[in-house]
Amino acid sequence: AAALALAGCEAAPPTKPAADVPQGWRETAITASSLAERPWGELFRAEELDALIREALAANSDLRIAAERVELARAQFGIQRSALFPDLSGQFGVDRQRFPAGGAEENVVSESALLGLALSPWEIDLRGRVRAATESARRQLLSSEEVRLGAQASIVAQVASLYVRLLTSDEQLLIARETAVTRRESLRLIDARFRGGVASKLEVQDATSLVAQAEQSIAELERLRTRSENALSVLVGRNPGAIRRERSLREFALPDQLPAGVPSDLLLRRPDLRAAEQSLAAQDANVDAARKAFFPVISLTGIVGFASPALRDLFDSGRYAWQVSPAVTIPIFNAGRLQSNLEGAQASQRIAVEQYKLVVRVAFKEVDDALADYRRLGEQRPALAVSVGANRERLRLSQLRYRGGVAAYFEVLDSSRQLFDSLLQHEQALGAQ
Repeated sequence: AAALALAGCEAAPPTKPAADVPQGWRETAITASSLAERPWGELFRAEELDALIREALAANSDLRIAAERVELARAQFGIQRSALFPDLSGQFGVDRQRFPAGGAEENVVSESALLGLALSPWEIDLRGRVRAATESARRQLLSSEEVRLGAQASIVAQVASLYVRLLTSDEQLLIARETAVTRRESLRLIDARFRGGVASKLEVQDATSLVAQAEQSIAELERLRTRSENALSVLVGRNPGAIRRERSLREFALPDQLPAGVPSDLLLRRPDLRAAEQSLAAQDANVDAARKAFFPVISLTGIVGFASPALRDLFDSGRYAWQVSPAVTIPIFNAGRLQSNLEGAQASQRIAVEQYKLVVRVAFKEVDDALADYRRLGEQRPALAVSVGANRERLRLSQLRYRGGVAAYFEVLDSSRQLFDSLLQHEQALGAQ
């Protein structure tokens, strides 16, 4: 029995697929430390953004749901773990009955009483089936905790992203409004030239079109900004409304390069990877429990206490009683239920293996994409700044040529559009970086 118990305690070795870890990052060099090791408060360094993040971590509904799922998994683990221990309950009962004796007119009244501790059918886990099921529940609990941490990191990222999007919209709106003011002034001058017989009606219409385009851009940017404010309000646990902001986009200092750390550290740091690993371990334990369900089950039932043929004599001397009822259940025929259960657990295990591999690949892709985006956006911004300067000078020269009668107003029209587009693109690139 001791050897059988020791053999039953041995679980199947966990499945841990080898992760194909890249040797380095495509867009940046390996560094000793990683940006992800810094607390978010040190990363952004903006009091109003920090306040929004703290508010979201305290009130966001998705995060609260994730926290409650952890509590649900903890309760399920407690329920499963309780199967490892005996289930004792107090029992008290009195039985009194009357039934005919030898003749039809003879009746006997009998009485019995019982008081004690009862042991419900308890599976003696020699093969470790219950332990394997408990281990599966424990791993699911750990996985749900990692999912909660992942949700927390996601909330921080979403709040910061929407906040920066708002600042980007503010800068773009400022550009659009300044452009609209400039174009209205140009329209006023061209209209005066038209009344003086110097400009054509077509030039007035072109200038009017430029003003309308600027006003349309203002309305569109305000629409997008309102949607971002509403999304951020809901994210932090408020009703849709305005978001106070006192900083500008250009107040954020950006490093030339992001410290990315060692690729293999990602497997230990990212909550989604740790959650996938714990889910895989839970499926391993489920397979172990399904295998051990083929073995006999030893259960024990019993009671200890006092018993008496009459309630008034229950506590008299000599009324002590006990009963032990061991039983062995051997599965013989179940129409393939146990085999199907094992095959289902093995299929779930294979799914978990592939999910783990996919999550690892996606994690490396996301980091590599972010590093590439940051680097290439950093390269785009100087080029966009040069384009802005060139388009601004082109517009100035086009206006001089038009006023001198050398160029048509179409040249001014095209230069104004290109300058406006390059200004918006430059702010968009800054916000994206």
